[in-house]
Amino acid sequence: MEFGVTFPSRIGDYHLVELAEQCGFDQAWFFDSQMIYSDVYATMALAAKETSRIKLGTGVAVPTTRMAAVIAHSIATVAQVAPGRVELGLGNGNTARLTMGLRPVPLQTMKKEIKTIRALLNGEEVVHDFDGDPQLIKLLHPNSGFINLKHRIPITLSAFGEKTLQFCGSECDAHLSWNTSLEMLKHNRTIINNAAANAGRSGNTIPTKAIIPLAILRKGEKANSDRVLKSIGPFITNLLHVLCEWDDKLLPDSPAIKDYVARYRLYESTLDPQRRHLLLHEGHLLYTRKDESEYLVEEIAQVAAMIGEPDEIIEKIKDLESNGLSHFSFQVTDAPADQIRSFAKQIINRY
Repeated sequence: MEFGVTFPSRIGDYHLVELAEQCGFDQAWFFDSQMIYSDVYATMALAAKETSRIKLGTGVAVPTTRMAAVIAHSIATVAQVAPGRVELGLGNGNTARLTMGLRPVPLQTMKKEIKTIRALLNGEEVVHDFDGDPQLIKLLHPNSGFINLKHRIPITLSAFGEKTLQFCGSECDAHLSWNTSLEMLKHNRTIINNAAANAGRSGNTIPTKAIIPLAILRKGEKANSDRVLKSIGPFITNLLHVLCEWDDKLLPDSPAIKDYVARYRLYESTLDPQRRHLLLHEGHLLYTRKDESEYLVEEIAQVAAMIGEPDEIIEKIKDLESNGLSHFSFQVTDAPADQIRSFAKQIINRY
C-alpha cells in the first residue's frame, strides 16, 4: 500500500510537504480550485523545490478552468523541478467550477481535453478543437529547460459514474476516488477491469487510489468528541454540499443521515440564488461555518469519514487493499502537522 497526504493548495505549506516526506509518505496531493485556494501548480513547484523523494499530484486539476495546452505545460513545468515524481490527476470539477456557478465538465469534453493533454505530454503534435476552431498544437521547446517531457507523467482520472470509470479503464493510467467504501471499490474495480480488458489492457496496470477523510481516535475517545467533530467538520459539510449539488449521481444518500440531508437541502434552498455558489463553499474543506455548525453530529461524521482507533483504521485499510486499493491518502484539516506525524507513527509505521 502506498500512503499519501492531501492538501488544500496553500502557497506557503511547502514545509508540510517536506514534513510528510520526512515521515515516510509516498505522495502529496493538492486540490485545484482557483476561487478558494492558491494556484495548484505554484504550490506544487515550491513543494518540489523543498523535497527530493515524495511524489506530487494534482487532486484534481479540472479541464476548462485552464485549456488543455495550459494544463499540459503547467504540469510539465513542475516536472522540470521534480523529474519522475509528478502525477496529473484530472476530474470534471467540483468546486473548481461550482464556485463560479458552472456545472461540471461533460464527459465528452473531458475525453477531448485528456486526449490533447496526453498527446502534448508525449511530445506529439495534436489537433485540438478550440470552441469550433481546430488547430494543430505542440509544446515547442521540450529540451530547453522550460518543461520536462522525458519522464512520463501519468494521467489519473477521478471517476465515479459508470461511463467515466469505463473511460478510465480504457484510456487512463490510474483511477482516483474519494471516500470510497468497500462496496463502491469492488463495483468500480469491476467496471475498470472490464473496460481495460476490452481495450486490450490489464486492469492491474490501472490502480485505484483514494483520498479518504479520516479521524484517528485517541485511546478511549469517542467519535462524537469535540476534537473529532471539529476535525471532521469540513468533511461533514462537504458531504452535504455534494448531496445538494450532485444528489445521488455522485454519492449515494445514506439512510442514516436522510433527515439531516433533507434539513440541509431546505436550508440551502433559502440561499440567494444569485449568490448561492459563493455562500455555499466558503470554508470548503478548511473549516465549518457557524451557520452549518448544527450538522456537526456523529451520524454524519461516520458517513463522511473513516473514524477509528489505529488498529481499526489499519484493518479497514487492509480490507480496501485486499479488494483493489493500492494508494490510501488522507486529507489534513485543522492541525496538519500533528495529523501528518500521527498518521505516520500510528498507521504507516505499523502497517
